[in-house]
Amino acid sequence: LFGQNTFNVQSNFGHKYLKLTNLLPTDSCYYANGVIVDSTGQQNVFGSLFLKISLTGEVLSSKKLVVPNNHYLTWETGLIGTEDGNLVSAGETQTNIFFVKYTPDGDTVDIKEYNNPNYPLESFITANDLNKYEGGYYLTGIYLLSPDIVKPNIVVLKLDENGMVVQQKTYGDDMSELVASTLMEPDGNLIIGANKNNRNVTNVNYKSRTYIFGVDSVGTVQWEYLSPNNQLQDVAHSMVRTDDGGLVVASGKGIEEQSGGMGYLQWHGYIFKLNADHQFVWGRELRGVRHSAGTKFVKVLQATDGVGFVAYGKVLEDKTNGTLQSGSWMVKVSNHGDSLWARYYTFLDGVDRSPEPVDFKATPDGGYIVCGQTENGNDDWGWLMKLDSFGCLIPGCNANDGPNATGEERAALKLAIYPNPASDFLNFELRTARQLTGASFRIIDVEGRVIKELKGGSQHETFIVPVRDWADGVYWLQYMEEGEVRASEKFIVTKK
Repeated sequence: LFGQNTFNVQSNFGHKYLKLTNLLPTDSCYYANGVIVDSTGQQNVFGSLFLKISLTGEVLSSKKLVVPNNHYLTWETGLIGTEDGNLVSAGETQTNIFFVKYTPDGDTVDIKEYNNPNYPLESFITANDLNKYEGGYYLTGIYLLSPDIVKPNIVVLKLDENGMVVQQKTYGDDMSELVASTLMEPDGNLIIGANKNNRNVTNVNYKSRTYIFGVDSVGTVQWEYLSPNNQLQDVAHSMVRTDDGGLVVASGKGIEEQSGGMGYLQWHGYIFKLNADHQFVWGRELRGVRHSAGTKFVKVLQATDGVGFVAYGKVLEDKTNGTLQSGSWMVKVSNHGDSLWARYYTFLDGVDRSPEPVDFKATPDGGYIVCGQTENGNDDWGWLMKLDSFGCLIPGCNANDGPNATGEERAALKLAIYPNPASDFLNFELRTARQLTGASFRIIDVEGRVIKELKGGSQHETFIVPVRDWADGVYWLQYMEEGEVRASEKFIVTKK
């Protein structure tokens, strides 16, 4: 555990807009790609960025994929290593989806493009997931039947190792089908995680069901699972195989709110398990303070310590001052679905940075890494955060997880800061197990001047404040309750 690096990096890496969408951790570095927007005069130029990142978060190299009169955008489809030492990903152009192969330095080796199955009657098509089988890749997406029928269906392209189409299959009925994830079976068959809903035919009284099905190597459906018809469930955002042959799925469970003749689906996070016969075993609704359209899990993984499952996503929470805060969270559940812990990661800067996690992977050192995007004024920045095996950005955040702490330890208040000195971001948390009321933070300099006041404060929450523009020097972080200082900790800001 002492060898696990943690870091939090946010940057546009020189671009007007950057959203990091896919991660590939290795023993020696992390690879990532994403979508960029640059400006040339009055015109925006769209493309993709490939990054090679050190194990401590520094960018080692970067390459852009920008083609005149076309947009090659690598959305959240995956980044996969190949047997020949290269990497592959997928994405979308203005009218097609594509498969791309890179060298480890990010040079583009090859691009293949694919049309909507009903082209030229309809061109709309999205790339949603890329998965590897022995001898090639499955590229799964969503397409529209025709301009006159706004009903998405699922398309699966079976590609050889060079991206040539071996087989194309489509799936759908009178409902709208949305796909979000795929998973390879041990026998080489494919599991498709999707959703069935009626939003193409109504604006209210929605139906929304998690839809999971398995297909064999020639695309024939072997089995199907549909969540209960009497409850609202989101798409299967992510799936992971269990040791007993079952399947754990990250989705959402929700409600419908109506306003002005329109329905709006609002979600809590939801993790459930199917057994080896694809029957429901257990489900765990992981609740924020309220349902929200912005709350979702992006990935679920087997925990690196071998006990249970972890999931990462976005959550909308009420803070102690009564305001809504958009943040991200990581949860852990046991093999039986019991909630073990939840971590929250909140940006506090007077500006709602609305972090949007996109990909989440286990790392070879036993930790985890997440990528995505944060807002920074009028710009959108790429975001990388490396966590340890307990989900801690600040090592030791798990101190009050278990039942073994003494009453005195659980009631104590302690501020933890990491790293210290800080150069880009001040990451801190309040370690206590007791309930907090009227909580806030403030930062003062050595002369006692208040530099920043920050509202918020709850257990198991890591706060992130940018300090890259602050003057070098000594500062004090203070935790306040009802206007009184309850805990204080010194930190140093210094430029790298």
